[in-house]
Amino acid sequence: MNEIYSPITDSKLIIAAREGSEEAFRKLYERYWKDLYKIACRRLPSEEDVKDVLQETFISLWKNLHHISVQDNIGGYLYTSLRNKIFNYYERKQLRFKTLMNQPFYPVESENLIYSVLDTKELKVAISAIIKEMPSKMKEIYLLSKEEQLTNAEIANLLLLAPQTVKNQIHQAVSRIRVELKKANPLLFSLFILIPPGR
Repeated sequence: MNEIYSPITDSKLIIAAREGSEEAFRKLYERYWKDLYKIACRRLPSEEDVKDVLQETFISLWKNLHHISVQDNIGGYLYTSLRNKIFNYYERKQLRFKTLMNQPFYPVESENLIYSVLDTKELKVAISAIIKEMPSKMKEIYLLSKEEQLTNAEIANLLLLAPQTVKNQIHQAVSRIRVELKKANPLLFSLFILIPPGR
């Protein structure tokens, strides 16, 4: 599957930014801020907090340009950095992580219906364990889709992947979860098959 072609790759922009080009850094910012903004809005209580955390994320990127090892994009790096900044925000506010983690881990309508009607704590634990064992790219795409509620197009834009690649990875992730659940616990599998395999 061919990846989306970009005339100016992230790696070229990073090299230019390392040499002091503010224009190159601005292009990186413009390429990723919108997707990161959407994620931050779902996790933070106010617009001001969102702006502060985004600013911290990109300041951190600027300070660490010479230490970042990337190939063609830094979307995944920025996503991880943003999550860390959000966690740090809650630590600074002396709020326990349960405030964040109590949010539905898989906020799809059909899943919410299942979770609201059935005792699915065991299902969540089992799925989380399976996700941890996924290849890193598959796990990243699946969590962006299910946890952050990004569309396939938004994920493709964030990670500079073809939309079909994203769709395939989500489908494979769901198939993997189904296979593992069926082997481990037929009852949990029967719950999970009520969840659609992707968007």
